[in-house]
Amino acid sequence: MTNNNYTTSSKSFQHLSFQKRSQIEVLLNLGVPKVKIAQTVGIARSTLYSEINRGSTTQLDSNLNSYTKYFADLGQKVYEQNRSKSKNPLKLVKAADFINYAQKQILVNKLSPDAICGYASKHNLFETMVCTKTLYNYIDQSLLQVKNINLPLKVKLSVKRQKNNKFNRILGKSIDERPEEINSRLEFGHWEIDTIVGTKEKSAVLLTLDERKTRMRIIKKIESKTAEAVNRNIKEIIEKYSEKGLKIFKTITADNGQEFAKLKEISKDIEIYYAHPYSPYERGTNEKQNSLVRRFIPKKMDINKVNEEEINKIQQWINNLPRKIFNYASSSDLFFSILRSF
Repeated sequence: MTNNNYTTSSKSFQHLSFQKRSQIEVLLNLGVPKVKIAQTVGIARSTLYSEINRGSTTQLDSNLNSYTKYFADLGQKVYEQNRSKSKNPLKLVKAADFINYAQKQILVNKLSPDAICGYASKHNLFETMVCTKTLYNYIDQSLLQVKNINLPLKVKLSVKRQKNNKFNRILGKSIDERPEEINSRLEFGHWEIDTIVGTKEKSAVLLTLDERKTRMRIIKKIESKTAEAVNRNIKEIIEKYSEKGLKIFKTITADNGQEFAKLKEISKDIEIYYAHPYSPYERGTNEKQNSLVRRFIPKKMDINKVNEEEINKIQQWINNLPRKIFNYASSSDLFFSILRSF
């Protein structure tokens, strides 16, 4: 006679879901026999015992006596960790060429995993590669030479509370008056401007300009953070392109620093707009790309000691980054493509 009391219906194997793990935890807490739990959940007894071992941990009662208890959360976590590790060796071997390439790009060229994966995929550089998420997972699991500390930092822009003082004002035409074609980045020739300071002492600073449509960046070392120095150097930049018959500066958006107080004197053909005080997010491109510069020139570093060759290398590195927003083309690709069409 066939005994059906301890069997489950025949079906293809499936991994336990978190819902079933939670069901096991509840039934164990109620004191239901394990045979009955296996029947109720619809799994083999061997599967149940394996799961209990996986998700159990030692606890202490009020009398400091130890006992083991199963937790669905722990079972799920251990399962997911084992699952991810089981896939790694085979993929790592198959994608070895790409992995070596990715490590070099992160450690030497300071590219992000997404930029690396996107660029390699777009240009069909490797027969086998992994996606951005998998590359991050490998790094988190310490399977590569790359560590999280080697990864580019994410820019964190926060809205600062406006301060109530006499400087809480806009120096000129407000960003609120800026036309929609500028805000939408559909038109070429609209720029954001800022300065990057080094030591607190009066010294050289970096003047940065970013074209909003292409995200092309210009970096120029100037002698001081003054309105006179800023204006003199911007005029040199504009004249450099004007000599080639190019008119690429239509508007400039600045913050309310005193070094930008005289921007309207640069040219009657260039409209100047000012962001709201303490609102760096209104010049998001500028803030984002300043953070990229900080990877090479940290805060409190004396910019007097940074030579022109180093500055040019940083500028080229930023402008040649593969960008997801441009389907992994670079800002330089887009910028010079537009210039060629003039």
